[in-house]
Amino acid sequence: IFSYDQLIEHGLPAANQCGFAHIAFAVDDVDQALQAVIAAGGSAVANIATTQVNGVGTLRVVYARDPEGNIVEFQKWS
Repeated sequence: IFSYDQLIEHGLPAANQCGFAHIAFAVDDVDQALQAVIAAGGSAVANIATTQVNGVGTLRVVYARDPEGNIVEFQKWS
């Protein structure tokens, strides 16, 4: 992974635009993953949500922005 020394500001990307919007990761602990992003300078996009999907299981999920403004999703199925 590479990081630029200087970033050109273009505003934050929207989650519902065409093309690349976000990347999702399956994690063991959604809360811990979110706190790691925040500790690195990122932020939460919304609160952690838990939902039941019939026939599949329970999903715990959160969207966050990394320190460069990219949207990441952390999810855990059980």
